[in-house]
Amino acid sequence: MTDEFRELQREYLTDVRQKVKAIRQHGRALGADFKESFPRLLFLAHQLKGSGGSFGFPRITELAQRMSRELSQFLDDEVAARPTPDDLASKLDGISSELESEVANAQLSVTA
Repeated sequence: MTDEFRELQREYLTDVRQKVKAIRQHGRALGADFKESFPRLLFLAHQLKGSGGSFGFPRITELAQRMSRELSQFLDDEVAARPTPDDLASKLDGISSELESEVANAQLSVTA
């Protein structure tokens, strides 16, 4: 792996860390400000879903896909019982924790 690619990975992981903070913030706001927070969460999930594997972090992509699936339940008319915003926020918080852990581990691997 080249030094340039490792630097790109480090920058990407720093960006992911910021996105995770935004996910947490918008997840907590779902109940109070669904119209603002929900589209932002969809956008963040989409960004992460498309980029993780490109930088060599397929687990980030997997977690973003899981987040996207959870969010999609609000858009799918076929879903029998949509989760409440609080339930969704709780699931997103769990995914965010996994993302934070993945980023921390990945940062160790690109600095080694």
